[in-house]
Amino acid sequence: MKALGKNKRFLIYGIALVVVIIWNVIAWFSPAYCDWHIKYILPIWLNTYGRLTSLVSFSVGEIMLLLAVVISVFGIVLLTWNLICRDKYRKVVNSFWGVYAWIVLVVLYVMTANCSVFYHASDFTEKYGRGGRQNDEAVREVFADRESYESQVYTKENLAILRDYIVTQCNMLAEEIAHDEQGDAVYEGDLIIESTKAMRKLGERYGQLSGFYVKPKYLTASAFFSQQSILGYYFPFSLEANMNSMMYITNVPSTACHELSHTKGFLFEDDANMIAFLACTQSDDVFLQYSGYLSVLNYVNNEFYDSVGRNREEYFGHVRISEVVSHDNIFLTEENQRVMEEKAVIKTETVKEVSQTLMDTTLKLNGVEEGRQQYDKVVNLLLDYYYGVLY
Repeated sequence: MKALGKNKRFLIYGIALVVVIIWNVIAWFSPAYCDWHIKYILPIWLNTYGRLTSLVSFSVGEIMLLLAVVISVFGIVLLTWNLICRDKYRKVVNSFWGVYAWIVLVVLYVMTANCSVFYHASDFTEKYGRGGRQNDEAVREVFADRESYESQVYTKENLAILRDYIVTQCNMLAEEIAHDEQGDAVYEGDLIIESTKAMRKLGERYGQLSGFYVKPKYLTASAFFSQQSILGYYFPFSLEANMNSMMYITNVPSTACHELSHTKGFLFEDDANMIAFLACTQSDDVFLQYSGYLSVLNYVNNEFYDSVGRNREEYFGHVRISEVVSHDNIFLTEENQRVMEEKAVIKTETVKEVSQTLMDTTLKLNGVEEGRQQYDKVVNLLLDYYYGVLY
């Protein structure tokens, strides 16, 4: 009877594992299914599981990660101890790894539903046109037909105009927001609430962004994430948008919107960058507008600098980035940088290198050929968005 029960468990596990593999294969080869999943299944998750994890103020995903490490280490220690004791605790070991295997299976299902499927769905451009402007009358007036629109390419002059516009907006908005005696930006209010409000407003134009939003949360282990230069993190297994509590305040709105876009099924980083930009810059809140333009400044500025062959004379012949913007365009303040190093258990260079390698590998395994460089592709989306407006 025991053998029969064991065989039955193996059979059920095997079937469940095959099903999740088939699920992933279908997702990989069927964008239509993935779009359907995001439209009809994801909202169910958000309105049940997402609402549940949003009830607590701490990051559930962070706790899950910690538990995963602790349980895995315990299992390895238990296995090693059993070998030392000549298989004396074999039943205990078998029971532990049996439960562990089922936990892994559940995680595979949740990760597939809230992550893997998203990677193979239609991207922002495919759903809403280049730059998200498929319903924009100005675009229809500029292009005689869709073919000319899709084949549009941009010149160095277009990039220069876009770059100067972004810099001008940053310079102007920097003077409109409050700064303290040390020159640091300050905000009176709740940036998380305002950022979520901005995303809901954007959802009125882009259907996939409408509906319920989970509550963005700050990470407890922000010092560790700071070592990896991570502003925010989307936890698929808890369906949470998490943020680094140590980052400079101007990063908060754009990061919150970026991570919230992931919870709505837009997992590509360039799409999330663009959505965050649109949500912030179209907000009525000046601080959010500033955060939105700052969030793309480095991408556009670096691309422009490369386009002029890193010629400093030609580069400085364009609109200068103000000192205030340069001060606000940072990841960490010097004080938080010091705190991060004080809390570091492993050298920052090592942590950052491992993190970037893992991120790059994860993206490529999910079909994103350019890996981490996908973040930079927001420049192309911005060029699309401003075509017919700036040039």
